[in-house]
Amino acid sequence: MRIREKLGAYLESHPEGADTSELMGVVFAGVGSDPDLNERVIHQLLGSDPAFLYDPEHRRWTSRASAALRVATDEASYVVVDLETAGGAPGAGQIIEIGACRMKGMRIEGTFQTLVRPWTRIPRFISSMTSITNEMVRDAPAIEEVLPGFRDFLGDAVMVAHNAQFDRAFLDFEFRRVFGTGLRNPILCTLRLARRLLPSLRRRGLDSMAEHFGLSTAGRHRGWGDARMAAELLSIFIEMAARLGIKRLDRLLEYQHAGSSGRRIERHVPPEVIAALPESPGVYLMRNERGDLLYVGKARSLRRRVASYFNGGIGLRSRMIDLVSHVWSIDTKIAPNALEAALLEARLIRELKPPYNRMLKSSPSSYFIRIDMADPFPRLVLTTSLSRRQNLVQLGPYIGRRSPRRALDALIRLTRTRVCSGKLAPDPEFSPCIYGQMGRCSAPCNLTVDEQIYDRQVAKAIEFLRGRSGPILNALAAARDQASAAMRFEEAQRCQRDLDALAALAARERRLSRVVQENNLIIILGARAYVVLSGRLARQAELDSEAAAHSLASFVAENYEGYRARPIAREELEPMLIVSRWLRERRPDEGRLLFVEGPFVPWQALLNEGPSPGSGTKASPAESTSTL
Repeated sequence: MRIREKLGAYLESHPEGADTSELMGVVFAGVGSDPDLNERVIHQLLGSDPAFLYDPEHRRWTSRASAALRVATDEASYVVVDLETAGGAPGAGQIIEIGACRMKGMRIEGTFQTLVRPWTRIPRFISSMTSITNEMVRDAPAIEEVLPGFRDFLGDAVMVAHNAQFDRAFLDFEFRRVFGTGLRNPILCTLRLARRLLPSLRRRGLDSMAEHFGLSTAGRHRGWGDARMAAELLSIFIEMAARLGIKRLDRLLEYQHAGSSGRRIERHVPPEVIAALPESPGVYLMRNERGDLLYVGKARSLRRRVASYFNGGIGLRSRMIDLVSHVWSIDTKIAPNALEAALLEARLIRELKPPYNRMLKSSPSSYFIRIDMADPFPRLVLTTSLSRRQNLVQLGPYIGRRSPRRALDALIRLTRTRVCSGKLAPDPEFSPCIYGQMGRCSAPCNLTVDEQIYDRQVAKAIEFLRGRSGPILNALAAARDQASAAMRFEEAQRCQRDLDALAALAARERRLSRVVQENNLIIILGARAYVVLSGRLARQAELDSEAAAHSLASFVAENYEGYRARPIAREELEPMLIVSRWLRERRPDEGRLLFVEGPFVPWQALLNEGPSPGSGTKASPAESTSTL
């Protein structure tokens, strides 16, 4: 049943259907290159299930639900939707307006528009953007009253929106809460279509689209106004797609997720090649038909990671789909552990410069907070790289898709440290910037505070970032409760947003309580050791004998003070980042960590035998966690 559900989900996401070889790749992640076997297995799995259809002429399987989508795009039923919400994340009672229009092809046949009474007050900035005030929605129906009528209006039509992921998330949340089942309609996103059909445009928001096509912006940032604009865009895109030969709804739905070339993913690597890859950590090198290197990546499991590229494109970005379509062979280099794989990947990318590693590079997912202690009035600066300058406090990495920018802004505001760049020349006659006038900065620029008081503000911020988050979080929670009791709800909501952001940052920081350059430890993975001194990867060595342990302990004793004294070299920055990321992402049972607090390291501790580590060394058990 699980296999059938997996195939059903795949076919629903590919309305145009898939052949048996592709389905075998989905089921077995690369096993099954025998066409006759493919046919027998897939027919056995799906042939008796009425939820699936087989087209013998084109030798393709589809889900029965997708059969209804095989209609002309200019005759299909669409409902173009736009929501106005009180917040940016789905939640109960967040929708404040629904605007929608029903279309048959490119003709508007009906409209739906209503304000909705939210569960919370509408923030001021939302009211200023949408012109929807709390007074306007006070007597509006609640979402529980509105949703049944909207569901009837939507019917089984394709739901269309500009940036449909946003609108779908809110509606799906409320559908599940009110009806017990999520939103099941096919989704068409005019923003995705704009990316495919207008690749040369840099901006594709509704305002930019209106300017590009000369559309009216009347009613902008209101449900009906934005839905009308998206409906006009849909009509334009249907015509543009038709000129490309995409005249059927199922193909248009799939086209929005296709690569920039508009093709479906093409698989040239035989499934048995992927199935034969090892489960070991290592590095994989993807090559084109001529053998040219395209991409280098690392993996904890080479087989699972490589197979994920060839599952038909589920979850892959369009550029990654383009990459896979050009891959004809894959080489692998096995590594003893994931850290070694990451170091090897970085070296190969630096030496070989594969083109797709540059093309697929997105916004960095590692962030550091940097504080220049050589500045009399230091700032807290968010950066995506380590620096080799001296007198810097560098905390991190903060790893994830979301930048800690919002939390850092809140911390800067609460500690009243400065945001202006450059060196200050404090002058009592100087007029402070808007932040100083608003009280968000203590204004050291005009000597409102002296250097000693400002140092205490910076120290308070560093204490938070090093893990002592209680004082600031408790004070913020008290301020929220006080504002709420006084019915200053906007202020309370602002405090809650800051509290959420800082609490999330503090939770990420609990595993990272040290400044990068202050870290001294030895990572032991099997018979291999990695010595980190003053945050830098100082040595890698095999740890397979007492002699090797003696040698490593001697190295630490001889170099401990030297690494503390000298500045970071440029070539040391990349390994520092790789090791710190690995430590952040390390599994609890992955190796041993020995924290070095002085030049003396008992060699017995390196081999996990003899006396317990002491005199400057702490052993971290496998289940503990430590990071740079």
